[in-house]
Amino acid sequence: MKPEYYIKPEVTREEAVCRISEHMSNKLIKIIKRRQKLVSMELVYLPFWCYEYTLNTSSLKEEIRGKIAIETIAKTPAILPSSYPLEPLNEEVNKLAVIGQEDQEAARKAIYWEAFNKEKRKKSIDLTLHSSWILYMPYWIGYLEGKTYEILPVDGVSGRLDFTVKDAFLKIFSEAG
Repeated sequence: MKPEYYIKPEVTREEAVCRISEHMSNKLIKIIKRRQKLVSMELVYLPFWCYEYTLNTSSLKEEIRGKIAIETIAKTPAILPSSYPLEPLNEEVNKLAVIGQEDQEAARKAIYWEAFNKEKRKKSIDLTLHSSWILYMPYWIGYLEGKTYEILPVDGVSGRLDFTVKDAFLKIFSEAG
């Protein structure tokens, strides 16, 4: 069994509601979504495979240490500083099920392309992935109702609407029944 950690949310429920309201007040969204309204909001934790890594390139004097988290379904990456605070998982965390297998290759690709944007010579990038674990990232899920139902995920750390993980939430919710 892999260790499990989570990140505490920095965005409050009220801030997440405000972000969704701002999005829904966009004139184009109003035309497309016609009278959808926010009816519920909950804080949930989406699972990511997380790895510590070290990166060396010819242009750096010292290696870079960090953490890379890969969402388990859509493979959405999140690169974290090595010192980012992680909390041991406890029973109070509303965690979602882990669906999908560990994917070191997706982690390598995400770090590699991030590094490649800065380092033009591909051969000079040396990447090592270390230990892995499950990391639960906080998201506020807004449930919208109108002619249809919809969800909007708000990243619980940055406060941004995150459409890249919407399908992962829908898959997890549908498999949970």
